[in-house]
Amino acid sequence: MNLRYKINTAIFLAATFGYGIISLIHAYADNGSVSSLEQRALGELPSFSLGSLATGAFIQDFEQYFNDHLPLRTSMAKTGALIMTWKGLPDEEAILVQQGGDNTALRLTGDNDMEQLVQESQDTQYLIYKEQAYTLFKYSNAAAELYAETLNRFRSEVDSAARVYSMLVPTSSEFIDHDHYSQLSDSQKEALGHINELLSSGIQQIDAYSALDQHKEEDIYFRTDHHWTALGAYYAYSEFMKTVGEEAVPLSTFAQGEIDDFLGSSYKATLSYKLKSHPDVITYYQPADSYSYTRYYTNGKKVEGKVVDPSYAKEDIGLYSVFLGGDFPWGEIHTGQDNGKSIVVIKDSYANAFIPYLIPHFESIYYIDPRFYKGSLTAFIEVHHATDVLFLNNSTVARTKGIAELIDQLL
Repeated sequence: MNLRYKINTAIFLAATFGYGIISLIHAYADNGSVSSLEQRALGELPSFSLGSLATGAFIQDFEQYFNDHLPLRTSMAKTGALIMTWKGLPDEEAILVQQGGDNTALRLTGDNDMEQLVQESQDTQYLIYKEQAYTLFKYSNAAAELYAETLNRFRSEVDSAARVYSMLVPTSSEFIDHDHYSQLSDSQKEALGHINELLSSGIQQIDAYSALDQHKEEDIYFRTDHHWTALGAYYAYSEFMKTVGEEAVPLSTFAQGEIDDFLGSSYKATLSYKLKSHPDVITYYQPADSYSYTRYYTNGKKVEGKVVDPSYAKEDIGLYSVFLGGDFPWGEIHTGQDNGKSIVVIKDSYANAFIPYLIPHFESIYYIDPRFYKGSLTAFIEVHHATDVLFLNNSTVARTKGIAELIDQLL
């Protein structure tokens, strides 16, 4: 064995074991709990027990914790995305990115079996086409039916005098402008239609789908994020007001502003350089009417602010936080209206861009996010004397049972 070989071997082993030791030290010392790049909670150091060791749960949880707290993890993820550009993948017309712990990308061609590509994976999949990311939709009949059952149960348990509405919002993948690639997603129109068929007659349906479909050529969804834009939310708001028999306030009456260089959740999930090279612009509309807004944290802390404020748009929590300041267990808005109308919006984050438009129409506006709220929905409705209740959720409710189960636990 020559000297050069020994030296190379020694350097390789030193680098490998050195990085491993540094990683272990960093993993134990690092107390970061959230990845600002991925906008998700990082794995926590698991508690050791003989039982968890015997079942393998401890090893699995520790592996997740270790992977989440590697030194330079964020930099390495970005470098990996850059290497994909050297392989030529982002130069293809479209690619399919699968998010299941590790990102993988597949070139899409006319020879792909689109149905098989979706059926073979249970992970979240993104289609990146024409510098836009689409979160693919896979229908679950069980999830759709559970959501309808949960809303019907709510309707039966609240005061019959309260008006209850359901707004189901399609995501951008419903409007993929390519016959071949659109086959990657199940029909959201049919999925949402099935939920509507099962809803009680005591729940009035808001046809956000048709409102968005009529404007699908406009910028109603972000290209690098899974949310709709404030413009898309405005069209849904207009449909809501038409359904309740009121006129929507013209968009021109709101003060308009813009936030440049928005790279949203879809970019952070895929780290696609196609998306990075074409960031979004967030256009926001601030209501002219007077109001007070208070949002409540999980620890009970309350903070007053504005419903639309560009100062909320920070990288660590996401620029979409310009609307309502982000996601909170609940919040309340009191306006200058004197009409005795009070609405509670039970919502996901799509409603954040929607709720500010309600200020000219209600005396009080409350929102509840079932992902964080711990109280009773029916008690909340009663205590706050709600005249109206709006369930506003995107089509995820017809894909997974999560939101329905959370709402059910609050009844």
